[in-house]
Amino acid sequence: MSKTALSEHFHKYWLRTKYDNKGNAALGISALLLLQGAITLPAQAANASKPGQRVLMIEMTPALCSLQPTRARMRQCLEGYSLTVSGLDMGYGERCGRGSEPRLTPLQLKVVNRIMPDTTVRTQAWQRYGVCSPLSASSYFRQITNYAGDLKLPNELNTGNSYTVLKSRFVGQMTRLNNGMSANSVDLICQVGTRRQMVLTDVHVCYEGSSFGTCSNIVDNCGSKFIISGGK
Repeated sequence: MSKTALSEHFHKYWLRTKYDNKGNAALGISALLLLQGAITLPAQAANASKPGQRVLMIEMTPALCSLQPTRARMRQCLEGYSLTVSGLDMGYGERCGRGSEPRLTPLQLKVVNRIMPDTTVRTQAWQRYGVCSPLSASSYFRQITNYAGDLKLPNELNTGNSYTVLKSRFVGQMTRLNNGMSANSVDLICQVGTRRQMVLTDVHVCYEGSSFGTCSNIVDNCGSKFIISGGK
């Protein structure tokens, strides 16, 4: 079964270049509204309930750029990203104060930019979740890039095409690609598309420390099948 690690999913053009050079589709590796110019992060979905429980929030960029036109000027929409990360709930609570801007070294920022290219998203993720934790900004975003670097996702998310998929098949692929992941480790979030069909907008992956865990307060509103939008 083909697989692509999450850290190599994010920029569609970059991935397609690798695909063409290698001739091989298997590469090693929400809450989603613009309101008054600010990006709101995903609403209560798969929330971590205590320290040690963590939720990595991944957005399906082509779907959100299409469903929410106010996002059109965001970098990930303009540059054709296939996936982006919107935050990491560390389980220490939310909105512990406005907090400061996250300060990252130029080298770390370059790495984080690959999966979180929008400055406002990074800032709000830090202020909503990171400030509540005992971690520094550098450590918080290192956690995000570590999880993203290890996570594998079905290759259908990277082709640039649109598919209708069965939820059971998609979740089955996820669990087969990621050792230790169960169906309860994934929360899928959808929105209604233009043809009244459910479109996948977010994948939340839940952890217990460094291992996969069980999601709590899940949304799981996609039904038995949904569309993966490739932007075409």
